[in-house]
Amino acid sequence: MFENKDTVFTKGRILTKEMLDLLYAWPRQTLQLYCRSLSEGVICGLEYEATDDDILIHPGMLWKQGALWFLQQKLSLKSLCKGTYQEGKRYFLQLLPETTAVQGGVTTRLLDVTLKPLGDGMVDLGSFYYHQGQLPHIPATWEEVIESLNHTFYFNLSHLSWAAPEEATFHPLIFSCLAQALEKKACRSALETVMLVQLYERGTLTMKTLRLYTGDTYDVSRDELLKHIDEALQKANFIPPSPKATPQEVKKVKPISGQRGMI
Repeated sequence: MFENKDTVFTKGRILTKEMLDLLYAWPRQTLQLYCRSLSEGVICGLEYEATDDDILIHPGMLWKQGALWFLQQKLSLKSLCKGTYQEGKRYFLQLLPETTAVQGGVTTRLLDVTLKPLGDGMVDLGSFYYHQGQLPHIPATWEEVIESLNHTFYFNLSHLSWAAPEEATFHPLIFSCLAQALEKKACRSALETVMLVQLYERGTLTMKTLRLYTGDTYDVSRDELLKHIDEALQKANFIPPSPKATPQEVKKVKPISGQRGMI
């Protein structure tokens, strides 16, 4: 059966175990039910902001291993880049294995963030190539998103998993750039128009929709899928003009008048 529990906190009343259990369980049950149909990945937040001398990752929420993880404070890429790094080498912003801390009867599970020279399949929050201590640029256009897939100075977010039905999709920042590219297109197909409307309303697209657009299969990598989207964007919906009849051909056509034919 369906149920709805409620409680009233009155002045001077002692909090019971049942009341505290309700406060503890309700938000967790609600969020876990909401996330059950989603793939693992970021649920919300984690916006990337470029400042004069730093890249900041804003607070957000991650759905991983059937639990919700919260980034409570901004992450500074500059502060994470304190160490010895090799010129021209690619570094991944990833999560370390889980650790646990207990204090005051509260158990806190932690996933710390670090820079690693090799991706290990864990949660990837972005990657970039180290160049003379300079921080990478955040892509602001679709062209820069494609450039970030190569050995350039752009921050690569192609492997950041954004929670979506069935399969993780791309970060909204990538989709924001895709929407700009679709807006600029002089002649959009029906599918491209639907994609643009979806981006206006939801900010993301499912991987199924993207593969429908490119004609790719499930075994195509995320980087290759973005490149194929770029190729599809470059295609103009060209309609060849109808051949015009020459004056000589027009004279040969005799007008039909007073005749009835069967259709």
